[in-house]
Amino acid sequence: MPRYLLSDAKCRNAKEGEHGDGGGLYLDVKGTGTKSWKYRWSSPPGDTARPKMGLGSYPTITLAEARIEHERCRKLVAQGVDPRTERKTVMKPETLNEATDKYFELKREGLKRNGQAGRWLSPLNNHILPKLGSKPVAKLTVEDCVEVLEPVWRQDTGRKALDRLAQVLTNAKARNPEVLGSHNDIRESIRALLPHVRRKNKKHPSLPWDQVPSLWMSLGGSVFDVGFKFYLLNLPRTANVTQMVWAEVNWEEKIWDIPGERMKTGEEFAAPLAWQSMAILRKAKSEFSSKNDFVFPSETAWKKGVISENTWRLWLRSNGWKAKDGRFAVPHGFRASFGTWCQDNQICDGQMAERCIQHRVDSQKAAAYLRSELLDQRSAIMQKWANFVTSLEDEKIQKARAEEEVQRELDEPLERENTQGKRRTGREVMEWLREDSVEQEEAVEHDETMARDLAWISQPDD
Repeated sequence: MPRYLLSDAKCRNAKEGEHGDGGGLYLDVKGTGTKSWKYRWSSPPGDTARPKMGLGSYPTITLAEARIEHERCRKLVAQGVDPRTERKTVMKPETLNEATDKYFELKREGLKRNGQAGRWLSPLNNHILPKLGSKPVAKLTVEDCVEVLEPVWRQDTGRKALDRLAQVLTNAKARNPEVLGSHNDIRESIRALLPHVRRKNKKHPSLPWDQVPSLWMSLGGSVFDVGFKFYLLNLPRTANVTQMVWAEVNWEEKIWDIPGERMKTGEEFAAPLAWQSMAILRKAKSEFSSKNDFVFPSETAWKKGVISENTWRLWLRSNGWKAKDGRFAVPHGFRASFGTWCQDNQICDGQMAERCIQHRVDSQKAAAYLRSELLDQRSAIMQKWANFVTSLEDEKIQKARAEEEVQRELDEPLERENTQGKRRTGREVMEWLREDSVEQEEAVEHDETMARDLAWISQPDD
């Protein structure tokens, strides 16, 4: 069959009717003057109708472009594929929901637990996708993005939402250059239309470090209290303690090996344990039992079997422990208390303080160095911190021991045996001295009274 029968001039001057280019490609001209491309092909055996599909309007789709699309469709027919179905799939615009899903699949491997907690997607799911998710991503405008961000822009959530949205759109633009047209730096293009906001760095409210020993003294011996004591001594993240199992404890080396899946950084962390921490673990081992091998199990937490991560926060609030700014202290804030203590008391520099409480290190090599070369340094620092935290308790114990020593000495004999073979104890000697002192005071008082009386009697009469 002859091919390429049309020319640009013939297309421009074509009258009403169908004008074939060969191979099933036609230019269909209506009585109104509108022109569009059509493709017809032979139907499978048994079908009488000859399928037909549109390839776009002329001159929007030029003759050359129509021939390229026609050739692509002919190859699909030769493969047994209906080009109409395939074209619907290809031409279906990608929505923001779909673009988000595609990018998240690329992103999830670098997220903690593959992003199962949903924290990365949360700003998008809560503030962006409900309004824009069903829209074609290529049709979105900067103004659309600004409109959904403005209500939360003054909050830190707004910053996170913009960051996530910009990442999704940048990924979509790499696949389709039409996304946000000429805006190459999508994040800055959106930010430029949002108001300038000075966000306060809302750090976790932390108890002043000099109050930590008093807090320690207010805790008792329940699994809740003992678990919180262990947290205060080591300052990991709350879940590291509540979900701690005995297999993580290296009794010989006095190290707590926290697995990577429970670390925010995704990397294992070796926490050196002070002797106070080891004492707490021995207490927990002997007094608390768990079916799931948890170190600090909770019988009331029927769902997970561990202490709730919010329990300690609520306890701090209900007992009035506050930060300097008046907000109630939270468990995570004690990490800042530790850092300030290190700085104010010149214990170590800021970087070393961060390394002691599981802040992210730069590389696997640095992580290995953290465990090997720096373990002794970190251990010494954490032992000093444990000594400080328990200082009031230690003073109380030392005072009690001193009093016990005094009482013991008072109960021991101090004298040689008398003629009756008896020896008075220190307590009996102290009592005798006390009684003798009283008698002497009474005698002195009696003599002074007699002297006054004699002086009065001896006075001459006026």
